[in-house]
Amino acid sequence: MKMCSIASGSSGNCIYVANKDTHILIDAGISKKRIVEGLRSIGVDINEINAILITHEHSDHISGLGVMARAYEIPIYSTKETLNAIDSYKKIGDINKELYRDVLPDKEFFINTLSIKPFSTSHDASNPVCYVIESDGKKVAVATDLGEYNEYIISNLEDLDMVLIEA
Repeated sequence: MKMCSIASGSSGNCIYVANKDTHILIDAGISKKRIVEGLRSIGVDINEINAILITHEHSDHISGLGVMARAYEIPIYSTKETLNAIDSYKKIGDINKELYRDVLPDKEFFINTLSIKPFSTSHDASNPVCYVIESDGKKVAVATDLGEYNEYIISNLEDLDMVLIEA
């Protein structure tokens, strides 16, 4: 598994995670140009991206999402509440709702050979989640905007090979 931070912080977030045959982005809070250039700098073509997972609807996590969705028609995964909040955020423009895929906290789903488990986090957003991704015996997590932690958060971040925490 590979994981690379293309951008992290209050000015924008975008994380690349992949195994040998599946490539995903977690959040798209920077411009399409920065995402494409960031991917290119690590030898990845934007057309290889299978999905964009969104942690929550704040602009530093979604500001590039509309342009990315319209340009590349990449499926977008997040909680129903977050997807609804994205729809009401007019600055990113219209997104084809057929690209939306609802996820539920603590319910594993798959994108090709990546196993993905969202888990809830406390943040001032509409049902925000963090993600644990597993493949080929390796497990990584992306945990953004961790305002606090508890046993539930800790249990989701145990036994990882790599973790990216933004707090």
